[in-house]
Amino acid sequence: MTPANLRDAFAQHLQQRLRAFQEGFRHNLAIIGPPGSGKTFQLQALLTRRPAGMMVVYCPMYRESCRTLLHRLLGAVLQAGMAARSSDLPPPIHRGGEAQQEPLEQSLGQAQAILPKTVAAIRLIEPLLSRRLYSEAFNRTLDTIPILMEECQQPCVLILDEFLALEESGFTHAFHELGKRVMTWPTALFILSSSSPYRARAILRERLQLLFGQFELLSVEALEPQSAAAWVQQELRGLKGAKALSPFLVRWLGASPWYLSVFLKRLKEVAALRDTTELTEALFFQTAWDVLGSPEGPLHQWCASRMDALVHLRHGARALETLGCIATGARTSTDIGRRIGRADLSSALQLLVEHDLVQRKGTCWLIPDPVLRCWLTAILPAQRTSGVADTAAQRARFEQYLSGTWLQWLHVSQLSFPEQVTRLFTNFRDDTVSIDSKTGRLPRFQTITTQRPPTQGPEVYLVADGEGKRWCCTVKEGLVDESAIANFDAFCRTQNPKPSRKVVITRSRIDDNARLLAKAHNMWVWASEDLNVLLELYGQGRTPSSHAAIP
Repeated sequence: MTPANLRDAFAQHLQQRLRAFQEGFRHNLAIIGPPGSGKTFQLQALLTRRPAGMMVVYCPMYRESCRTLLHRLLGAVLQAGMAARSSDLPPPIHRGGEAQQEPLEQSLGQAQAILPKTVAAIRLIEPLLSRRLYSEAFNRTLDTIPILMEECQQPCVLILDEFLALEESGFTHAFHELGKRVMTWPTALFILSSSSPYRARAILRERLQLLFGQFELLSVEALEPQSAAAWVQQELRGLKGAKALSPFLVRWLGASPWYLSVFLKRLKEVAALRDTTELTEALFFQTAWDVLGSPEGPLHQWCASRMDALVHLRHGARALETLGCIATGARTSTDIGRRIGRADLSSALQLLVEHDLVQRKGTCWLIPDPVLRCWLTAILPAQRTSGVADTAAQRARFEQYLSGTWLQWLHVSQLSFPEQVTRLFTNFRDDTVSIDSKTGRLPRFQTITTQRPPTQGPEVYLVADGEGKRWCCTVKEGLVDESAIANFDAFCRTQNPKPSRKVVITRSRIDDNARLLAKAHNMWVWASEDLNVLLELYGQGRTPSSHAAIP
């Protein structure tokens, strides 16, 4: 088991769309999500389960020269055609996100006998590349696909992984040309993916969502924390202490398949080098430093590369300064402006939004990437303060930060779920947030009391009073059903004064019918993802500086 294939429902949905396409119903797909969330894994899985009678052209895209990108796309077209013509040929093999393709000229020679029309069309493109007419060459490359479909008498699935690279590589009007073909190729299914959700949504909305070319937008978010923790524990079987550390790793790194995989791989390597089966504090610190703290660490380099790309943009230096403020606890534009001034602040924040580095929830700003947030808080300031050469000082500050993070997590995890929610409520500071498609103010509360429902159910009711207003909340660890909503509504009717806000809070999920009933009763529903947002805004605060052993 890997963290990527824990998404059974997502994989089944992709297969369902392919089967519907076989039956004549085409619904193009756009898959977006943060880097390392498992998009490429899911797309490559389609190659290994290619439906009979259907070609799959899969091309991962990078920031590269126009010539290289077109050669790989043409090679993918040929591979799909040859696989369709010969059932003995395996699908193209892709490892680590990079296509293992033969040189284009070699592929042309192999395909000449079985795909003569497609090969002839491809050979006409090379003169355009020699003359650097890359945009025209791109158009001709796309137009080899209808030729291939006619020659093989099969429909085609065109998968462009990280499709925004088309524009970044310098093709002019690439999305306009792609959009025209989305509209006019009824026997081609388009599947696009991107690790830049904000820009991808804008491109889809403005240039590709055309008549007969609608895209179904699929978001690949982090894994369920419980599933991710179970996978981490399975990967660390044989190491004593893995059960205690697994949920903390998921909380610290986020339930990201890539982040977790990088950390776990290095953790097992360090344990093997030290010939130990005990997951000690020293082992954890060494691994964390190797992957995130050290300048040679893969996660450190990933964070640094994102910041390097940012600072070279207009308002980039200001944006980096703004990002540091948010990482260290500034929630609102007012808070940020108070720390660093308001000059060019709106432009800096917009730049951060466009590059998916921050999200706005009402008037509050947060950094959704926990690894980047940690790097900005614990590593970048240490580098600037102590100097690049003072590795020992940087490492000491990083380990102190990790100890504080562990101590805080340990304290929170020992509380019951209602106690955690109560603790969260005590941190509200009159900010306005947007969650569950609603926008509301989170007031300061003077008193918060808990009550058990008359039905003696598993939920707990919270009554929070402040500023002459009362909030009533039902807090339940597991699934919330219709009866729970009905009982909670009956409880709210007994309150005097009447509650100004009714909130349903669950760490699990809420039944669809129960959600509809809650909306009918004007209740605000906070599910797992909403709670994570609020915890990032209020539940973390400043990490303690006292030392605590891990694990």
